[in-house]
Amino acid sequence: MQDVPVAIDGGFLNVWHRAPAADSPTAVLVHGLTGTSRWWTPVLSHLPEEMGLIIPDIRGRGQSWQSPGPYDLKTVADDIATCLDHFEVPAAVVAGYSMGAWVATLFAQRRPGRARHLILVDGGFPIQFDPGSSPEEILEQVVGPAVARLSVEFATPHAYLDFWRDHPALVGRWDEALAEVLNYDIRKSGDVWRVRANRDAIVAGGSDFALDPETVASGISTATPTTLLVVDHGMTDRPGGFTPLSTAREAADSNPNIEVRLLEGLNHYTLMFGAGAAIVASIIASHG
Repeated sequence: MQDVPVAIDGGFLNVWHRAPAADSPTAVLVHGLTGTSRWWTPVLSHLPEEMGLIIPDIRGRGQSWQSPGPYDLKTVADDIATCLDHFEVPAAVVAGYSMGAWVATLFAQRRPGRARHLILVDGGFPIQFDPGSSPEEILEQVVGPAVARLSVEFATPHAYLDFWRDHPALVGRWDEALAEVLNYDIRKSGDVWRVRANRDAIVAGGSDFALDPETVASGISTATPTTLLVVDHGMTDRPGGFTPLSTAREAADSNPNIEVRLLEGLNHYTLMFGAGAAIVASIIASHG
């Protein structure tokens, strides 16, 4: 795996890349709202070594955190096409985690034929909000905690790991593989450490997948063969996943391109490491 700069208008994206072996497929992996390319690290250890990988730090995150806007998800989806062009890959299986799932569905919609199969990892379909919530309240529910975390100053990288160890979804489930993932999230700022993400990018991404009609509907209307992975516990480990199972099943009943897989005993975060990562990798590899 190598970090490769890929040019976009006014700047570049950092892309974590591995070239495929001869006659082997390539997978594009897209991270979530405040994540980075390294959130896919636990999944990578279970993927075939011959498979090519294109894993961008999307605009405003990771080593692309200073990349220019616009930060809307349609632009981010077009960046996926730019990455494929850069590495001369005509089509790939595309997997998106959380917000990255909406990026994947928009990419397939905007660039027909370039996504051979979509794997949506607990995202990409309409999510539920409290009835009567205003757009402002919905946006606060979606991005409020993430934006607040951007302003937190951590004395050491270890303090950032402690912050995550105490997360309700990870208490009692900590995996040391997460240290590699999370250490990449942060940057030195003077004498402290901060999350390496752009506030405007976080707000734009959350606003799109929560409120933009085209983005919200991009998963349920998919014309690309799609596997949606749903878990039975959400972002704080409460029962009921980030993607409502009822919404997923209704979409699958009305759209033959959609297959739903319920993964029990996992939450929105544990889906991406340990046994969850092995399952996600097996599904990506089976469609590669």
